[in-house]
Amino acid sequence: MFPLDRHQQYLVPRDEIYNRIGRLQKAMKEMDLALCWIDHPVDRYYFTGSAQDAVLMIPGEGEPVFFVRKSFKRAEVESPIKVSPFPGRRGLIDQAKELVAEGGGIGLSLDVSPSATYLWLNDQLAGNKISDISMALRILKSIKSDWEIAQIREAGKQAELIFAEMGSHVKVGQTELELSGSIEQSMRAKGHPGIIRIRRPGMVLATICAVSGNAGLYPTNFDGPVGGEAPCPMAPAGAGWKRVEANEMLMLDMVTAYNGYHADNARTFFTGQGPIPSEAAKAHDICRGVNDLITSEMKPGAECTEIFARAQSWVDAQGEPEGFMGYEENRVKFFGHGVGLELDEFPIVTAKLKMTLKQGMVVAVEPKAFLKGIGPVGVENTNLITATGSESLCGSPLEIVRL
Repeated sequence: MFPLDRHQQYLVPRDEIYNRIGRLQKAMKEMDLALCWIDHPVDRYYFTGSAQDAVLMIPGEGEPVFFVRKSFKRAEVESPIKVSPFPGRRGLIDQAKELVAEGGGIGLSLDVSPSATYLWLNDQLAGNKISDISMALRILKSIKSDWEIAQIREAGKQAELIFAEMGSHVKVGQTELELSGSIEQSMRAKGHPGIIRIRRPGMVLATICAVSGNAGLYPTNFDGPVGGEAPCPMAPAGAGWKRVEANEMLMLDMVTAYNGYHADNARTFFTGQGPIPSEAAKAHDICRGVNDLITSEMKPGAECTEIFARAQSWVDAQGEPEGFMGYEENRVKFFGHGVGLELDEFPIVTAKLKMTLKQGMVVAVEPKAFLKGIGPVGVENTNLITATGSESLCGSPLEIVRL
């Protein structure tokens, strides 16, 4: 029964896992850490190849141990590292003491690990200093291996297929929710697991954000430029009850996923045979120009803050369109963000956070504008940083598509 033959192609290779562990142990040595305690589901999966409920302990040297609550059977066949039954809270502390000497540093990802875990470890392992490893983990995961890039390419192919199908999904008079449901059904049939992982605690997002007309300007809590009425206050962003009308702007911003890895892409559509508003066409051309400028400058060694500054200066010279990078309070302070196992990875193309691009990083560039009375325009495209520049991982056309 375990593992299923149909799961074999999705298992993370042993060499991939041990390469990641080795890179972390190198970083631990630089931070003077004797042990890393990893309990976040994405981080557990990254270093084990299994998303089961567990705690992973990685010593500064030697073999890590994966203490699994449930399912132990699945973890055993999914992960190449040592899997042990969960020993209970007291047992975890005893195991940690065996792996790290008194006074040895312990790494904990404080951006996502519960504060209760930190307080408990700080009390039970009072002789050991707990250090935050969240930045080190995010930097480590920002550079993708060839195997990871292959997974993201498949997610990009999903997006290409969906964008090509849009004529069969969009119907004038349907609600945005109905449109999203039709698209999501097709995505699931192509292998999307129906889950989006976002690292920022408490932040959630629907798989698909299909918004039309002024709905794209509606204020949301999500740290992205696209608005969305959503169906109710508890759903903070995305498609809502608004009906798609003839001759209006429509944006499909979607997160496709393959084997846990994401691609983030958006395209703009026009629902009819009437004239596309000139303001929309002009703003869309500016967004495409920003995309072209940024992607032409993304290469190893390039500094993200400098790319952001040049792109913003170019937009200023063209005449910034209304609602650029988000209408009013939806405006965001970045032009691009990393994607991988999570949607909000490093690097970030922004004004204040200095990050140097490296080969193997994957960045979603998303220049968009939101015009009152007209709707959303712009693009988003996932790009791979190569040895000499950047490569689009979604080949769908960037112009406005008439449906």
